[in-house]
Amino acid sequence: MNRILRGLVFGVCVMLSISLLSSCAGKPPADLKPDSGPALTETDEAPLRADPLSEIVLDVPQRASQAVQVSDHPLLAPAVQVAMHERALERFFAPWKQVRASLSAKDISWGVRSLGSKQGYAENLQPYPQDRWAHVVALQDLPAYPSLSAAAITVRNTALRVLPSNRPFFLDPARPGEGFPFDYFQNTAVWMGTPVFISHASLDRAWYYVETAFANGWVRNEDVALTDRNFCAHYESKAMVALRKDETSLVGQGMFLGQTHIGAIFPLDSRSGQGFMVKVPVRDAAGRAKMALAELGYPQASRLPLPLTSRSVAELADAMSGQLYGWGGMFENRDCSSSMRDLFLPFGIWLPRNSSQQAKHGGEFISLEGMDVNAKLHTIRAQGVPFASLVWLPGHIGLYLGTDGRGDPLLLHNIWGVRTALPDGSEGRAVVGRLVISTLRPGEERDDVSRDNFLEKVRGLTLIGVKTPMLEK
Repeated sequence: MNRILRGLVFGVCVMLSISLLSSCAGKPPADLKPDSGPALTETDEAPLRADPLSEIVLDVPQRASQAVQVSDHPLLAPAVQVAMHERALERFFAPWKQVRASLSAKDISWGVRSLGSKQGYAENLQPYPQDRWAHVVALQDLPAYPSLSAAAITVRNTALRVLPSNRPFFLDPARPGEGFPFDYFQNTAVWMGTPVFISHASLDRAWYYVETAFANGWVRNEDVALTDRNFCAHYESKAMVALRKDETSLVGQGMFLGQTHIGAIFPLDSRSGQGFMVKVPVRDAAGRAKMALAELGYPQASRLPLPLTSRSVAELADAMSGQLYGWGGMFENRDCSSSMRDLFLPFGIWLPRNSSQQAKHGGEFISLEGMDVNAKLHTIRAQGVPFASLVWLPGHIGLYLGTDGRGDPLLLHNIWGVRTALPDGSEGRAVVGRLVISTLRPGEERDDVSRDNFLEKVRGLTLIGVKTPMLEK
């Protein structure tokens, strides 16, 4: 029996065994739940509206530099920021130090176990085809895992997928918080120039399973290039440059090399009066990484680490202001945790990808569990460090900016929507769908939004850089 047929038989067997475990679609596990929000519904409205945020009133300035007072005072002791920067670069390049897969076949197939017993829906919002499911599961070729051990680098922005398919897997589109844009095959976006470790190839060779320093998943073969020792030695550097603008084009000798976003970093080659010359990975015809050079002007990029002040964080946040919500980095947009991760990496601060991990491992975690809303507000005001503290609730996270003129804490966060109560008693959402600044009572000007619903869910405050676990390792 050849490998493809053997893999298909394996995939069908897995599918059937999972189906026997549950005869109906169950509620998704907590770690798979979207941050918030329902499927968008069709309306007769024109695509461009006068007020794009009409579902929620945001009565605070939408620029961080205008919402609160900012300064050039350091938010961390210089020695702490330097130590965090050095550790962040170690983490960034860590996949190139791997010699074998760190995950088991069971680890990489968690999506099959989590989603296989659920009724999924395809991109046409019809039930997910069973033959497609069997094919995608078989493409993993789990009996042969791990089949590779190779260092590589992303040569374009790409997506880590839970299974080797670019097509989506939605849960019930009729349920609030499900359907579009919550594709459960989407893990996270990975920006151009990210070191990865390849541990496996799909049956059709179109996909690689890769480990990055912050997430793992399947990527398209053509989105990565294999690196050798010589390339790694010349690319790995402590002198790195961070982008300050989203959708920055990288051009070298008149040739387009790629386009990427805030959160991407590249090694410095040289510096001039106009800006930086950075090293950019490109892929040759044999699928191997080569070095190219691109020039970035000073408005587009800065040396790592940027000075960690409220003014500099606000400037970078303002460059991301209003970006549309992207579940798992879909469409190269950001969700709540990727917004925080991309915002802080230019300051040399490494945050995990998941919101709960950011809260628990991004610094000193202060639990707000069991407090009433007034106690939570008092603790956030008294102990939160504006522009250097994260406010966390299960499935969601944002940056505490300080208080407005009324004393209300303000939060910078990329949020899908606010829970509402529909006239028939069921649950709905008022869609925000972008990076915004709000109070901790978003949407409460609406009659269908319960008082303190958001605040009651807040569980923790994290002081970035204070007792950071990764500095203690």
